[in-house]
Amino acid sequence: MDSYSQIITPATPILVVIAIDQSGSMQQPFENCSMIVSKSEIASILASSIIEELISRSSHRDKSRHYFDLSVVGYARNSVYPLLCDSHQPVPAIIYEDNRPEIEKRTIEYISKDNHLQLVTEAYYEWIKPKAAGPTAMLEMLDCVIDIVGDWCENRQNYDSFPPIVINITDGLDEMEYTALHSYKSECIKQCGTKHGKTLFFNVCIDSCPQSERLYFPSAKDVPATHAAAMLAKMSSPLPPMFNPLHRLYNGKTLSQPPYLALCYNQAILDMVPMLNIAPKLPEE
Repeated sequence: MDSYSQIITPATPILVVIAIDQSGSMQQPFENCSMIVSKSEIASILASSIIEELISRSSHRDKSRHYFDLSVVGYARNSVYPLLCDSHQPVPAIIYEDNRPEIEKRTIEYISKDNHLQLVTEAYYEWIKPKAAGPTAMLEMLDCVIDIVGDWCENRQNYDSFPPIVINITDGLDEMEYTALHSYKSECIKQCGTKHGKTLFFNVCIDSCPQSERLYFPSAKDVPATHAAAMLAKMSSPLPPMFNPLHRLYNGKTLSQPPYLALCYNQAILDMVPMLNIAPKLPEE
């Protein structure tokens, strides 16, 4: 248990669940270098990029493979709803290969390895449309993810798979303070798992902040109780050692000690996409 060493194959696919906050607070502006876009637009770019990455990686040497089970949900107005199909239940990501949406162009911010900001125009498939309305439904989202991950892990054919990855994209603004229910439900998610480890629960917080407050895979000591992402830090998984190089890469010479948290607070948020190359490995064919 907790080896996180399994290779992804069609016989042992991995579950990826993406939960997207689409509450009213996500319509607030997100200051991104010299441009300002809404938080919901950033969430759309990030989610769409991850979805496209999973679909592209399922096309291996001109042959489509069932490497990823995918479930994408939005949450707002006290409800959770599917965003890619008619059900919360995971489906093979490769089924979307021939049903791509129109290509969109966006100018987005990157933070280079030497800590410089770069504005880059990129074309991407807009799998998820920006949306923001109503109150947050964080607890309802956690309940839904518990069901999705629990059902998948209880399926005997997934017992030998790499454990699920859950990515929650939000601005972290909930009507309620962090409560025992938030703790209990997030722990339920993190305790589900397979033979090779427990579910990895990532929280990606989109919220305008000074450079000094940005976080990328911090240790728990790096997140003060007063920090805007403190609630999400408590909900996030501790990271397996394989992720430690990413902490060093994006946090410079001043290093905290592991374990690190599966938390990203505005620091190179689109690097959540190449992050997928660090953990689950595809077979060399």
